[in-house]
Amino acid sequence: MIVNLKNTEKRDITDLGGKAVSLSKLIRNDFPVPDGFVVTTEAYSLFLKNNDLIEIINNKLSSINYTNHDIIENCSNEIQEAINKGNLPTVVIERIKEAYDNLYTTNVAVRSSATAEDLPTASFAGQYDTFLNLKTLGQVTQHIKSCYASLWTSRAMVYRYENRIPQSDVKLAVIIQEMISAKSAGVLFTMNPISMNKKELVIESNYGLGESIVSGQCSPDQFLVKRESHHGLGEFMIVDTQIGKKNVAVYPKTLEAESGTMLTELTENENKCSSLTNQQIIRLSQISSQIERIFKAPQDIEWAIDQDDKIYILQSRPITSLESIKHEDDVYWTRGYSDDYWNDCCTPLFFDLLGDPLTNIVSVELNNIMGYKDIDTNLLKLYHGHVYFNLNVLRNRVKYEIPKIFRNEDLLNYFPEGSGHYGKETMKNLPFRIFRRIFSEVRIMIFDPNGSMSKTAPTYYEWSKTEFEPFCKEFDLRLERLSKNGDLLGLADLAYKLDRVMVSHYRLIRYGLAVHNIGMNLMLQYLLTKFLGKEDSLHYYPILISGLEHKLTETNDDLRYLASIIQKSPELESIINEQDSQDLYAYISSSKNPKVQNFYKEFNGFLDKFGERGFTREVFYPRWNEEPRYLFDILKTLIKGKDRDYREIKEKQLKYREKIEKLVEAKIRSQRFGLIKWLLCSKILDSARTYLIFREGQRYNLDRWTYRNRKVYLEIGKIFKQKGILKDTDDIFFLHRREIKKILDQPDVEFTSIIKKRRDVFFKYEYTIPPKFLHGSREFDDLFQYDQESLSFKGIPASQGILTSKIRVINKIEEISSVQIGEILVVPKTDPGWTPVFSKLGGLITETGGILSHGAVVSREYGVPAVTNIINACQLFKTGQVVTINGYNGTVVIKK
Repeated sequence: MIVNLKNTEKRDITDLGGKAVSLSKLIRNDFPVPDGFVVTTEAYSLFLKNNDLIEIINNKLSSINYTNHDIIENCSNEIQEAINKGNLPTVVIERIKEAYDNLYTTNVAVRSSATAEDLPTASFAGQYDTFLNLKTLGQVTQHIKSCYASLWTSRAMVYRYENRIPQSDVKLAVIIQEMISAKSAGVLFTMNPISMNKKELVIESNYGLGESIVSGQCSPDQFLVKRESHHGLGEFMIVDTQIGKKNVAVYPKTLEAESGTMLTELTENENKCSSLTNQQIIRLSQISSQIERIFKAPQDIEWAIDQDDKIYILQSRPITSLESIKHEDDVYWTRGYSDDYWNDCCTPLFFDLLGDPLTNIVSVELNNIMGYKDIDTNLLKLYHGHVYFNLNVLRNRVKYEIPKIFRNEDLLNYFPEGSGHYGKETMKNLPFRIFRRIFSEVRIMIFDPNGSMSKTAPTYYEWSKTEFEPFCKEFDLRLERLSKNGDLLGLADLAYKLDRVMVSHYRLIRYGLAVHNIGMNLMLQYLLTKFLGKEDSLHYYPILISGLEHKLTETNDDLRYLASIIQKSPELESIINEQDSQDLYAYISSSKNPKVQNFYKEFNGFLDKFGERGFTREVFYPRWNEEPRYLFDILKTLIKGKDRDYREIKEKQLKYREKIEKLVEAKIRSQRFGLIKWLLCSKILDSARTYLIFREGQRYNLDRWTYRNRKVYLEIGKIFKQKGILKDTDDIFFLHRREIKKILDQPDVEFTSIIKKRRDVFFKYEYTIPPKFLHGSREFDDLFQYDQESLSFKGIPASQGILTSKIRVINKIEEISSVQIGEILVVPKTDPGWTPVFSKLGGLITETGGILSHGAVVSREYGVPAVTNIINACQLFKTGQVVTINGYNGTVVIKK
């Protein structure tokens, strides 16, 4: 009844169960398996016999109805209860004690091993129980019974029924093995179970025990390994590394009196770093391929690495189906592209308001015009309050629209590291369909001529002036009238009309942003690199696209003007600094002081012009004209210290740009065919500048559209609250548009619990930087290269200059007034609402974004060195640290 795992030659699956048979075979072939023994199925049979359980089980099974869940559950509970009340035979306990005492350690794992388990057609993975880190004989014998009981869970019974395995034919053995105190553990598939590629191995890993992975408690690290030869061991190459958002790990309890495991939160550093080294990944791949050869079939292998870096194999079973890796779907999602639309937490309503036209007009309708039939229509995903773009859509866009030579680091930043299907290396070398691209351009000329480079921007400005401006004025008047009357249906119709007027906006920005802006800037960088070399291109490109006049610089200039008014009056400056930002607007509006009154007039002029903007795109948050305190926080920073004449800064930047442009022209024209080269380059430069300005113009209109959506939906929410449908007016933002329509049709419909859950998610993740990538709902990031001990960091150089100064880390807009003159600001991301203070900064470091992000654009206008895309920067840097930022090569170095 008790057999050592090393001495099982004469035993088979009917004695040992599938798991123990596999482990025994591994031991006989010299694979590293923890020592242990098996309590055979004979002991299980004796236990049933001695406790009269066979008759009880047969009686329960005779009346079971597998179409009725409640009957199955009751049957299962009664059988398990009877088993747990039973006693192990004395002879079995004595033999277990003898084998247990001979183990090297008393800390053991107790694992079920059924006769119908790890079969080629049915794995029974996770059906039967395992118990970890048991420390006494009493615990071992008690949990053997728990393993027996797990044979009769409702899930296991239904699984056997569905696989046509007779219930009474199945028996259970139990494995007792020495416990491995793992520093990392996980699973390995010797064939990619998603793509069915036999030359690819997939490893999932986390710190601690593998329980966190098999129980679904974490999003593990995942590694894709390519094997050059399938039949031999061959060479192994890591082609894709995905650092999961692990968050937690499972470890054995360490106190002598405590058995079992504990769930531990990982540190920020552990969460961002790989749980395996490259050497461990390759060694695991080698061992697993050897195991596959022994079993002559692809294997699903559980493994662990102990504190001395020794690898142990805990289990090996055949891969039976695509369910081996439990992804909810096989779609990859990226946050990389979302910074142009969503870099803040997103409510369900705003996801619909912006997401629907992006999907239907910018993506699906454009694909039809261009003749793309194979691009996914599922563009967006809302996950934990953050928006992700479908990587397959972006992949096809790159394939059809962007030649290889233009695919620079800024573009490839949308994709994960590695050479997997969506990896940066793959995207860099993905074949460009030039004839498909030419065909799509012809279709645009025929079906949507406003999509041409020469027409998109002027057509957009004409629409803005003749349609959008008048509509906004009409909207405001109608909103006021409908709100006074409490006209719910009228308000809903007004919201619909706001959607309709923006159709032209989306039909033009689908070219202006994704094609002309990105395309022309990629082409400009390529030409500069081709004509002048990479080093000069990196130096000149950011300068050539700086010094532009657009809505963002206009907004910031007007704020600087307000700051200059304050600085000219010590009395006014004292008031602004001493009063709480929350109370300042009321204070200056009631003041009789002439200087304050004059400032109040100028301030209101700014609100009339730009008050519909805010610090974020999200419709849930108030705009500047609703909460002027955000502007006063910015002004408090701008008036600190000696004023830098912002007009002088801009004039200096413009002269420097003109000087560099002449230098670039001279260098290119001195080459062979230089005149032709410069004509081409200057034409592309003009287009790149045009569509950078276009980008900020459309963003300004988007802010005005967001503001009006906020106003109209708050009025709808107010009526819903009066009717008792909503608890709070702003609950309206946590409903999808289809749900709001449903309430309009059926006022008694209940959404209270759904709204609460969505609000909880929104505020939980409000100030967190989400994982950059998703695979289904599995979270992962780029490989994290740095930790708290690192002194040197590399990002994307976004604005030139070198500066040594103190760091100021802020995570939210409410902290903006703490920024001091000349500090290097470290932020998760930047929105236009953050940028007015940049004139006071010494430098900028962001966790996300690239050379065309808002933070980078404004940094160049003020001559502030900027480095973007340093992952986890807000945790790596600390306020007060002194660093040197280099905007030429993208490095940041901490000074000791």
